[in-house]
Amino acid sequence: MSKSRLLFPTLDAHNDSIILREVRDDPMDFADRDPAYHVDLPRMRKGGLGSLFVMVGDHDVYQSLRMIDAIYAMCDNHPNDFALCLDAAAVRSANRANKIGLVMSIEGQGMFAEDLGNLRNWHRLGVRIASLTHGEGRRGPHARTLQYDASYFGHLDLATREICRKRSKGLTPFARESLQEMARLGVACDLAHANDKTFWEALDQTDGPVCYTHGNCYSLCRHTRNCTDEMLKALAERNGVIGICFYGPFVDEKDPTLDRLADHYLHALEVMGEDCVGVGTDFDGIGNHQVPVIPDAAGLPKLWEKLSERGVSQRVMKKIARDNFLRLIP
Repeated sequence: MSKSRLLFPTLDAHNDSIILREVRDDPMDFADRDPAYHVDLPRMRKGGLGSLFVMVGDHDVYQSLRMIDAIYAMCDNHPNDFALCLDAAAVRSANRANKIGLVMSIEGQGMFAEDLGNLRNWHRLGVRIASLTHGEGRRGPHARTLQYDASYFGHLDLATREICRKRSKGLTPFARESLQEMARLGVACDLAHANDKTFWEALDQTDGPVCYTHGNCYSLCRHTRNCTDEMLKALAERNGVIGICFYGPFVDEKDPTLDRLADHYLHALEVMGEDCVGVGTDFDGIGNHQVPVIPDAAGLPKLWEKLSERGVSQRVMKKIARDNFLRLIP
């Protein structure tokens, strides 16, 4: 692949730039370069980042509304650069017009206070991907989260991980109702951050679109946010997609290199097939003291160069880059 020519726009299935800017009380606008973040318009252009599943909701309903308003404002203020997209056709149309397509996602539904009307309203506002939890369980301030037990976060051997799964409780009754309504609306269920019991119960409970927007392969790195081969196969059987993540501790416990990141893509391709693997960088969501394996949006061509070097065809890379995840928002 030529290093000077980008062959296809990339869809990043998980981006936290808006919420990080909101938390820091910075302008929630990608237009100006800001080195404090992994993503901004100049570096999107340089790296070929053509669309984002941009996270606009977590625990706080009012914060979520502010972020949704910021997405609309960004598209209104920069109509030649950004477009709010509600489906795959809109993303493709935006890319043909050299615009960056923004698809809104939420990371947890505790803020809905067990009211399906709120889920429907967020869908009306444009949200097309929703997770059940951001890892929290139904305790303390998160009494209305959609899984009973919090997800374990860290490196665990398989035997200990299995003990955690057996001891955990998964979906709440409202979670089951939400999954049915999401399937009816066409909102894709993001299983990233769910505990393992919730992951399996959710796959069993829904016939709607499913994905795992940012996580890697457990057989290569024993982090609990990575999927075991069994989970990868089950996701693929449901026509789901995993977004391989750039967060170092998901890539390798000791040496998270670009080659090791490529190993995760190759392993996922081998286990799941070429239609079920995508990109989920977690840019601006990985913490102040972590540098992603590819440090910012401008560096995305390094991924395609490395995968090409490792034998992945341009046809398959095009699927990984955008087309596989677009299948979830028809």
